[in-house]
Amino acid sequence: FFFGPPAMLRLLVMAALTVGALGHGAIVSPRSRNSIDYLVGVNVPEHWLGDRDCTNITGGPCNNGQAAFWYSQGCFIGCPLCDHLSGRRQVDLCGLGANATLDPRLRTVNLDAPAGSELDIYRHNPWRAPGTAPVADACGLAGGTPWPQEVAEAGVYTTTKFAHHGMRGTALPPMDTGVRWRVGGEAEVTWQVENNHGGGYSYRLCPAAEPLTEACFQRHPLDFVRDRQGIVFRNGTVLPVKGVFVTAGTHPKGSAWARIPIPPDALGPRCIPGPDDTAATPHGCQPWERGLVDGPCAPCPGTPGSDCSRCGNTWKPSVPAFEPPCPGCQGSTHSHAIRDFVRIPADLPPGKYVLGWRWDCEASAQVWTNCADVELVP
Repeated sequence: FFFGPPAMLRLLVMAALTVGALGHGAIVSPRSRNSIDYLVGVNVPEHWLGDRDCTNITGGPCNNGQAAFWYSQGCFIGCPLCDHLSGRRQVDLCGLGANATLDPRLRTVNLDAPAGSELDIYRHNPWRAPGTAPVADACGLAGGTPWPQEVAEAGVYTTTKFAHHGMRGTALPPMDTGVRWRVGGEAEVTWQVENNHGGGYSYRLCPAAEPLTEACFQRHPLDFVRDRQGIVFRNGTVLPVKGVFVTAGTHPKGSAWARIPIPPDALGPRCIPGPDDTAATPHGCQPWERGLVDGPCAPCPGTPGSDCSRCGNTWKPSVPAFEPPCPGCQGSTHSHAIRDFVRIPADLPPGKYVLGWRWDCEASAQVWTNCADVELVP
């Protein structure tokens, strides 16, 4: 089911011109390798309008490079590989019949649909079985595709002397962050969701001397300090919030994941029903003024780039999927970041490690990953 660009590019070019990558997020602290372009003053791909600043715990200026543009897409639960194209295909792409393992009460979008039904259109996407969807690279793929062409859902990446579109995050050089965490102690991590498509996330460690693979990170999942999650505001103040965490149905078995605390909303207009749903002529989208209103939900078409449908109670900002932790803390925002504390296992030997952050989306078949250098000390 892996498609290279020549086979699909002809069919997807029109969708590519109008549809960008869905979710965007990145570690803010510790500074990730993925943020390397901050060294040359680049903090957003050139095709994006305006700057993409970030929020950190200092309350000061924040340039996180293009860290929010390292991800994998076309990544479905139970499938061995990502196809790099199908960010919006709501199907069991590889046909292996993998089922969701997440407690349906922890869904973040389309909560009105009965779990597992045909109307539960996001049931094949990464958050529905946390950690089981493949990734293209454990530290992300610049722009979300390995090809320089802009195809459906590609984030497009501005080339610098450090990185380029299609580069693997594991090829980025180490970055001396100066961050030292005590073995057996608690450590602070901050990340920011910029385009919110729900789901949840986890933190992992891999010894810096080992190959940075998913297998390595999965050997060292980190638990959360459950009562220390918070929302960081632009001025650096932190609002403590009650986090929602899950260990059942996750991979590796028993690993700790957190539901994204900021609910998504206004995910987009719904598709116009019609008989001709092909890659070349996908369903069109209703105008925004009609797409964000109440109405019946229908399964989404299975064509890359054609999923304009946004079911359940997530269309309108007035009806978020779950209770926001604070006023304005919903949807896509650059004004808030998410702060977590994680527990550093007491049995890990001191030394240099790489922190892996993985965000499994629910409203898209996408996984965001960043990697940051830290040192564990006795």
